[in-house]
Amino acid sequence: MAEEAARRIEDDIAASGFLPGCSLGSLRVLSERYHVGRAVIREALGLLERRGLGKMRPGPCGGFILTKPRCDGVARELAQHFRASRITLKQLLDAREAVDLMVVRMALSAQSRSPIPNQPSAERPGAGSDPLTARAQLAHVAREPALALLVECLNQLTLDFLSANGAGGFAPEAQSAMSDVHLAVRRGDLVAAMGAAERAHQELMACMSELTQASDRGSPRDPSSPGGSLAANIAGQLAAQIVGGGSAGMRLGSEWDLCERFGVSRLTLRRAIRLLQDSGLVECRRGRGNGLIVRDRRAPGSIRLLLAYLISEKLDPMSAGTMLLQLNCFTPALAVSRAGEDEKHKLQAALEKIESDESVDRYDLLRLVQRVSRLADSPIIDLVSRGLAAYEARFRATLPERLPASVHASYFQLLRRLLERMTDGSASEFAWAKRESAELLVQMSFSRPI
Repeated sequence: MAEEAARRIEDDIAASGFLPGCSLGSLRVLSERYHVGRAVIREALGLLERRGLGKMRPGPCGGFILTKPRCDGVARELAQHFRASRITLKQLLDAREAVDLMVVRMALSAQSRSPIPNQPSAERPGAGSDPLTARAQLAHVAREPALALLVECLNQLTLDFLSANGAGGFAPEAQSAMSDVHLAVRRGDLVAAMGAAERAHQELMACMSELTQASDRGSPRDPSSPGGSLAANIAGQLAAQIVGGGSAGMRLGSEWDLCERFGVSRLTLRRAIRLLQDSGLVECRRGRGNGLIVRDRRAPGSIRLLLAYLISEKLDPMSAGTMLLQLNCFTPALAVSRAGEDEKHKLQAALEKIESDESVDRYDLLRLVQRVSRLADSPIIDLVSRGLAAYEARFRATLPERLPASVHASYFQLLRRLLERMTDGSASEFAWAKRESAELLVQMSFSRPI
């Protein structure tokens, strides 16, 4: 009930325009407006407060005061989720490549609409910056807050891998490549910008070459490591326990047990539990023998956090769909390259089934896309894609239930070509598959057939 009330409040915030500093009303007013009890509305406001959308202010002029989530704070929470999920270096680099190329495309588009005034060379974005800072600056040039959030999250994870594995600093070539990207974007040269961006990605991989050779063991820093509030540290330790060996339904203990284990008050423990609940890791069950229980779904809290940020930034739903397609530009190639023979046969069968009808149900298409995403094994791209898809479905007024199969024929044909031609797993074959996938999905992001 609290989650449903929080969703309704978010919808009203999005519909009325986001005005930080305004009051939505007191507990009593909100309880009457949404026809729920005060305990439910209090819990709903607690969910929104942890997502950064507001905070309760006591007094006659108080109530729930709207605030704007901070980009760095949301990026830090998303990075913490991926740390707890134990992402590998390979998965990080998959996301890094797709996001960095998308940032270049969108920066060029923004530059063509509203060119940046000429600045002295020393003051230009990218000049003298390290490669990660230069990427963040380019995301701001694109004028899409969602891109700035993604790049900040990936930068934090990249630094985690570098520091955790004792890698050195960035080579001058990596910095030079990013400077070339910025210069090409300022000139509006798409070919040069994309070529420089690909070189910049290769240089980043070269800087992390030792980690690439050990990508199976490489992982970011432990989510339970010190940092943040006491409640956040306790939540991190419990999250690490859940990820390390937790299964759905496992009991972590009662409040009393956990207070004794960590040596904290019930107030501090409950703050930690709220963080875990909002991340979708646990649920609280009342009664003898219950307590804190591990849930079987681990991403909803992070998706809701991402949604709250997109709502606060008033992201255009069509832009969300465009980013969704460009973010997944390499996903079909990754999926087919990593699928076993049995998985390829299942994907082939799913394709035949969906192509047999003249029109495609939107949910059947979604199931096919989800199958491809699972095979790609790229959790960062998957979670952000789910957030963007949820945002577009929630705030775009017209999403047809069925569409002609011919509209999606090019995507189906791409999957078939990849299944037929990717047989030996060679580097040249994989490079060809990535080019084919990127060309089609970027084109679809502009024509928007789905």
